[in-house]
Amino acid sequence: MRLLSLELRDFRNHHAAWAPIDGASTLLLGENGSGKTNWIEAAVLLSIGRSFRGSRDRDLARRGASRFEVRGTVANRAGVRCDIAARYAGAGPREVRVDGQPLPRLGELLGRFPTVHFSVEDVAAWNGAPAGRRRFLDVALCQLEPAYIAHLREYTGALRQRNRLLAERGPEDPDQLGAWEEILARSGTELDRRRGTVVAELDATLRELAARVDPGLEPSIEYSAGAYTDADERVRKLAAHRSRDRRLGWTGDGPHRAPVSCRLAGRELTEGASRGMTRLYSILLRLALARVIEARLEEPPVVFLDDPESELDGRWMGPVLELVPERSQVIVTACRPLTAYPERFRQMTIANLGRETAAEEVGS
Repeated sequence: MRLLSLELRDFRNHHAAWAPIDGASTLLLGENGSGKTNWIEAAVLLSIGRSFRGSRDRDLARRGASRFEVRGTVANRAGVRCDIAARYAGAGPREVRVDGQPLPRLGELLGRFPTVHFSVEDVAAWNGAPAGRRRFLDVALCQLEPAYIAHLREYTGALRQRNRLLAERGPEDPDQLGAWEEILARSGTELDRRRGTVVAELDATLRELAARVDPGLEPSIEYSAGAYTDADERVRKLAAHRSRDRRLGWTGDGPHRAPVSCRLAGRELTEGASRGMTRLYSILLRLALARVIEARLEEPPVVFLDDPESELDGRWMGPVLELVPERSQVIVTACRPLTAYPERFRQMTIANLGRETAAEEVGS
């Protein structure tokens, strides 16, 4: 997959910007506040259908504007082009069009333009609560397996309803709880199975890539699905834990609580890993995901690395970028030229992308 061009209008701090990337691996340079992260956020929006920062549509519009538009042209390995556009008109849901045709459901966008992105928010996700790690797996699986998003929505909806019943005062309604528990058990089994499978693929690929950079890194990722994986057993467990969960006011077990262990040199990242080493782990994991996506979809994703060398020892940058195969397009942002990067990279500056940038807003 290749990104050929990206056009932004009233998105974040960009009033109007057009970037003719032409499918090339690119080093995009710009000072802090010039909108580099916002540019990557717009590109990834066309891939996964939402902001990777979790921002609402109205917050994506430039200050003083009530709407925005992002338009990109991509091409797959066979050279077939596709135009993707996302528009927000200031009210109602955002509209997404592919080759001019509106998509009835946002889920239909996933997999059309596969991407992998690293951003500054990753450090907090890997060093913080498990929810950020689970979110990484969910976003990856939504691109890899179209059916996954349906299981995720089903599970999330049933969890919300069971938690509502648990929090209500008054007598327990076992029939209602039982109905939602059946759905939680069935969809939860699917989530755990699919998460476990992709984590096993990621772990093997992560270890192989890291060994080529430094054998002493020894990174790993592990998903813990709990003590039971059979749907019938899950139903029994959920029923047995009703009293406990009513005291808590929420469902205490399931994929929404499953831990994801991330280790570097034998130590969990939360046990004192530096920001630089956490950043290195995250970049390597993203590159491992790119390999898994290519193997599964037979299409290399576009890889976005936002300011990867910040807080990272310069000796890592060259070897890490050499891990990206030449068949893959990678777009890297930075304030200044990197310590080392492959010769195939084209260098561009964000100030020369045919753009106007609103000075009153900043975005790194």
